[in-house]
Amino acid sequence: MSERRVIAADDPVWKDVIELAAVAARPIARRFRGFAEFDDLKQAACEYALRREDKVLEYLFEYDEELFGHVRRGGETRRQGETAMITFMRRYCERVARREKAERAGYQTEDEYFYRPMMVENLIKVWGSGDYDLAGQVLDAQEMGGRRSKTASEGNNLLAMIADVDAAMKRMDDRSRFVLVERFVYDRTMADIAEEIGVSTQRVDQLSDRGVWKVINFLGGANPY
Repeated sequence: MSERRVIAADDPVWKDVIELAAVAARPIARRFRGFAEFDDLKQAACEYALRREDKVLEYLFEYDEELFGHVRRGGETRRQGETAMITFMRRYCERVARREKAERAGYQTEDEYFYRPMMVENLIKVWGSGDYDLAGQVLDAQEMGGRRSKTASEGNNLLAMIADVDAAMKRMDDRSRFVLVERFVYDRTMADIAEEIGVSTQRVDQLSDRGVWKVINFLGGANPY
């Protein structure tokens, strides 16, 4: 006997899911243009939501004890839930797009490489200082983000990584690049940097984190698996 559906098939929430799926799929379709189509990704996101009804319930509904059941979220909690649902479906869209790209380009998704923030911070240090003796730190297996089935050192090309970081840094706005260089190349404290550019230490921390993620996104994005 199959498990009873929690959300009725004709519940209006599924129309909302379709709209959210479109929002989730659009940036992935742009990033993987030529490999994955928007309509296909949107459809994949909708089908995934149907299979993961528990997530639809978690993000778009809340339990009401008086009604002894679930009611749709409203106001700010609704917006937060929609954002979480979009993120959930967007990660799935990226996995679908990456599989499609791998199939068309003739490689395995297991061969993909993803960068963790610590790895990028170390690469920025090498990039800015030119000290390639730091390669041992950069290629530390504990800080590697990515090949899901290969050892940390296998196939890594430090020069290629540095070239990619260089390209990413050149595309960054001046203030974000300054913060990253001062913090990770020259090891200055956030307080010192904040005083020099006239902002709070919290703002420096935000600029630093966002800058690192800008580099990660330029290098291919975070691990979606």
